[in-house]
Amino acid sequence: MEITQSQPPSTTLAQAAAAIGIEGIDQDRWKPLEEYCRQLWDWNEKINLTRHTNFDLFAKRDLLDSVRLAKLLAPNEEILDIGTGGGVPGLVVAILRPDVQVTLCDSVAKKARVVESISKSLKLKTPVYATDVRKVLDDFRYDSLVVRAVGPLPKICRWLDAYWHTFGRLLAIKGPKWVEERAEARHMGLLKNIELRKADSYLMPDTTSDSVILSLRRLRPGEVAKSDAPKEPE
Repeated sequence: MEITQSQPPSTTLAQAAAAIGIEGIDQDRWKPLEEYCRQLWDWNEKINLTRHTNFDLFAKRDLLDSVRLAKLLAPNEEILDIGTGGGVPGLVVAILRPDVQVTLCDSVAKKARVVESISKSLKLKTPVYATDVRKVLDDFRYDSLVVRAVGPLPKICRWLDAYWHTFGRLLAIKGPKWVEERAEARHMGLLKNIELRKADSYLMPDTTSDSVILSLRRLRPGEVAKSDAPKEPE
């Protein structure tokens, strides 16, 4: 359920982030983050990429998810952002964590071209592939795949069913319907030999619902999965 609040719009991204309690971003990251926003919004007038076209909406949705994801990544980790759209979370993570090696893909060629243009303008070393994720995984290996807002969990698991050996884990940013999606994926047999756990959980601003980041990985032969039923906070 969304809770509406009336407050003056933020004039900087740092101000918008502080208003919802986002902390720990290095001071020198704000300028490229704001430049990313401006370029994304400029492109958005030509091609539909985002509905989050002010600093407050961007902070509450895109920046928050990206910050929480970035905290789960190891130094120098190689990640692939699946269906990156306008570059969230991939480009944002690349700005927040310059030590992480980020690659992006989107099957919609015009979106991939926009993301590549923004990446080059920001001097980010993020390869972009305008193709289906499975074609990328035919040729490359990654520590983690990351995904947000590209489809329900069963659909994502079907895409990756024959590719679990090509990456270490899948980090999926999901909303409150993730429990139902997990049940459907399990019923379809898509989570066989897959360990699923809740890596992070946090309140979605202006709502009473949580976002989660799920971590899924294929079990090694003989390995027993930990329970995928998240424990409630004590």
